Amino acid sequence: MPCPSAKRFRELVNMSPAEIHRWAEDPRSRQFSYPETRARLPALAALRAKSPERWTARDCAFARRVVSFNARMTGALRRDGCTQGYAVSLRNWGHAPKRCRVA
Repeated sequence: MPCPSAKRFRELVNMSPAEIHRWAEDPRSRQFSYPETRARLPALAALRAKSPERWTARDCAFARRVVSFNARMTGALRRDGCTQGYAVSLRNWGHAPKRCRVA
């Protein structure tokens, strides 16, 4: 059975695997983030590159967690406006907000 979170994951994780890898190396990714969150960036890039039909139960659980975080944070972004913290945090979960720039 396909992962119920796959479609939403593809919508919310709008960075390509290459963009995620580049962001992981960017010093700005260390702001407003826990080291364990940033440590997941390679796994996030790999999941973004993998076809949802090939996802395991573990992949699906990770995707669900990513969707949950990104949905909460994009809602907060709409409510509070663009801040450096939101922009960095979202990128650390694979979502580059269109109107937010990272300084």
